Amino acid sequence: MRRFMLWLAATALLPTPLFAELSSTWTATSDYVFRGISQTAEDPALQGSIDFEGDSGGYVGLWGSNVDFDDCCNEDIELNWYAGYAPEFGDDFSLDMGIIYYNYPGASDGLDYGEVYFGAGWRWLDATYYYTDNFFGIGEPAWYVDANASFDLPLGLWLGLHAGYTDGDALDEEFADDTGLEEYADWSVALGRSIGNFDLEVGYYDTDLDGDFKDTGGANANDDRIVFSVTTTFPW
Repeated sequence: MRRFMLWLAATALLPTPLFAELSSTWTATSDYVFRGISQTAEDPALQGSIDFEGDSGGYVGLWGSNVDFDDCCNEDIELNWYAGYAPEFGDDFSLDMGIIYYNYPGASDGLDYGEVYFGAGWRWLDATYYYTDNFFGIGEPAWYVDANASFDLPLGLWLGLHAGYTDGDALDEEFADDTGLEEYADWSVALGRSIGNFDLEVGYYDTDLDGDFKDTGGANANDDRIVFSVTTTFPW
């Protein structure tokens, strides 16, 4: 995984003119929901990224957000370091492959882990597979697969549909005390509109977790919820 990340970073950072574009995206959201689960104990989050994208299809970036896992590990910040390659095949078909390193600076327990991914898209539909051999630092593998669809609506609105599924050894019952999870599905429906340089979105999120794994409030909440967000990308 480490060698793969170094190769992707080297590909993306080849000298100009292959490397061309710098951007930064910022989001204010009422709740940071990751794969159906709150990462901020249902509190608001401010999130930002800086991204370098090359004409060759390579890219590298850094994304950050505040987090709150309650009394878990004294964590306050999540940083995602990523590098990938997304070659172009015309307007209808796309590929995307890369690696993400989830980093929690200052956390008292080892939450950091890496994840590789491979995705493909066709017009309004895309799907991605993610794999880690060290889910949230517990030393066990997990995988996630999701599908997303987006549609333009009248009045400048758009509709986003999402469905995902998490599974793997890390989600087995013997690790429930470490993860608080079992294998589960998540889904969301979002409606958005651009106003000037800002994208406004309202989304409905839920999972099929139940019983002892259903958390209806605070850290790791995974019940149904409505989330509002505002996003803008620089340069304008």
